Amino acid sequence: MNYVTIPLAALLLLFGACNSATASASERPVYNYVSGYYQLLDFDETETGIDAEPDGFGLEFSKQLNDFMYVIASYDDISGDYEIGNFVFSGDTSVLMAGIGFKHSTSRVSDVFFEPSIVYVDDNFNGDSEDDTGFAARIGFTHVFNTAFHLKGFLRHVSVMDAHTNSYGAEGRILFSDSVHGILAAEANSDGKLFKAGVSFRF
Repeated sequence: MNYVTIPLAALLLLFGACNSATASASERPVYNYVSGYYQLLDFDETETGIDAEPDGFGLEFSKQLNDFMYVIASYDDISGDYEIGNFVFSGDTSVLMAGIGFKHSTSRVSDVFFEPSIVYVDDNFNGDSEDDTGFAARIGFTHVFNTAFHLKGFLRHVSVMDAHTNSYGAEGRILFSDSVHGILAAEANSDGKLFKAGVSFRF
């Protein structure tokens, strides 16, 4: 995978705009939840030479420990058929991540966060299996626009399988009720885009 240059200044400008947009929201960013989602990976065929749109599911857990820290863990599984030139093969990738989150409130409705984590990846392509353990880090912000919509923006770095990948993404949290939320998210790097849609339960 190739490095992708992410303009951090643009992320900070977006956060600044969000931070001043809603000063009277009654909700706080959510850190106690369990989420389940469908996900679709769309490869950039021009960049990678791979024609594929594997999909799968994911689970994510977060628990706040105090005003400054929380734990986070996730499991993702994506599988499908991959076409490279005249070759077609099946692949399945599982990713397990666990880490600690550090947050700082910049206002009553906005936080910035940093999440270092350990990542385990298990790849299986046409019966050949390979696994590796590496690390990841995510930095970003979360902002409450109103009682029905929260936005999270982030940059992510992952180092595993002898590859170093940078990506950027955004996640919208739609509050149907105090405890049931919808999740829509997208993340991109130089190789392709990842889309997620699911449901989150706050506890």
